[in-house]
Formats: sequence, C-alpha cells, structure tokens
Amino acid sequence: MMCMEGAEKVLNHTGALVIYARPPVLGKVKTRLQPALTHAEGLALYEAMLADVIERAAGGRTDRATTFLAWSEACEPPASLKEVLGLVSVERQVGGDLGERMAHTLQEKLRGGFGRVILVGADSPNLPLDYLRQAFEALREVDLVYGPADDGGYYLVGARRLHPRIFQTMPWGTDRVLAITRQRIKDGRISHRELPRWYDVDTPADLVRLWKDLQHMKAKGAAEVPRRTLRMLASLVPGRL
Repeated sequence: MMCMEGAEKVLNHTGALVIYARPPVLGKVKTRLQPALTHAEGLALYEAMLADVIERAAGGRTDRATTFLAWSEACEPPASLKEVLGLVSVERQVGGDLGERMAHTLQEKLRGGFGRVILVGADSPNLPLDYLRQAFEALREVDLVYGPADDGGYYLVGARRLHPRIFQTMPWGTDRVLAITRQRIKDGRISHRELPRWYDVDTPADLVRLWKDLQHMKAKGAAEVPRRTLRMLASLVPGRL
C-alpha cells in the first residue's frame, strides 16, 4: 500500500483528527537533533514517535472521530509502521506551503461531512490526550481552536468553519507563527479557544525534556505512555545528552 492512497470519504461522523507527518527518510527527518544523534538514530526515533502518535491518537479519539494520517509526500511505509497504519486512513497533503496544505485539509474534511476537524503533528508523542478531547469539545462552541507550542508555533489547530487568512503568507518554522496567528484571530474577530501550552520535540534539549517526562509518566503508572518512544530514548539519552 502506498502512502499516497486517498482516504475514502466518510460521512456522518462528527469529528476528524488528521496527523500531519513527513515520510520517514534517512537524513530528512529530525535533522535538528544532529549531531547529538546520527541520521540513523534520528530516523529510528522519528519512526517510534510517529507510531506512538498514531496509536495514541487513534485509541484516544472522542465523539466518534475518524483518524487520518496525511503524508507530506508519497512514500512506501517502513516495516516499523505497518502495525499502526491499519488504525488510520492514509492520504496525501495537497497544496504548496504548510498553510495552504492545512487550509486544504480543513476545507476538504469539512466539506466531506465532518463537523469538527483537528490537525496535529508527529512531534509530540506525549501530548496529553485530554488536550485532544478539549479541542473537540471547544469546537462545539467556537470556529477555531489551537494549542500554543513553546517554540512560538502551535502543536494543534482545529476548525468547524474555515478562515483561510489564518494560514496565508505565514513565516512557517519561525517563532513568530503563534503571535501572528493570535493577531489575525483578533483582527478577524474569530471565535476561538486556546488550549494549554505544550512542546514539540525538535532539539536535543527537547529530547531530554521528553525523556524526563516519559520516565515520570511510567513511574506514575500512566496507561498511555508512548512505549516505542520511551524504549528508543532509553537507548539514546542516558549518558549522552
């Protein structure tokens, strides 16, 4: 099965959860973790994180939400993801820059019969599932929901009505995204809800933070520990970072 296969349109579902991800290709993912990690280690970590994101999102969905995985490019999924790809409908992102692609995904899902659509990335394997539930609940009352990330962007965005200007001519990948988004929401008088702050895992410092957080989750006996990521970090972080 190729990653470019389109997902069958599903009607009469109240929510869609779409995971945005890059194909796992050596030297193309988690590049900001070099040289602390080798390219091969970065790839293995990315695959573990993505598998955990898919498994946790699909297992923790609410309101009969349908879960999708949207690749940024066509790819052949690696063996490490075969187990979890059966939990989601796989499709391709469509459009130019990230903003155009997100706007297209939101528009297509809303037109396809989903009343509430949420997009998340693959860089937060320990994102509290309660934040996803809060996002779906918020979209019962507001047009837009987003989760601010510590790096100045956002880890989640969702809508029940598309406001395209939110995503246009944005300096993606910079620490200005969140501030600009907030200003555009204010200027457009868009009804919205802001979720609690969280973090993406992009740098070695983020990796250390994630390692500590996962150890804490495990010590508390949390049922939703991202097990693949924890296992991978146990072989990478101690004594190195």
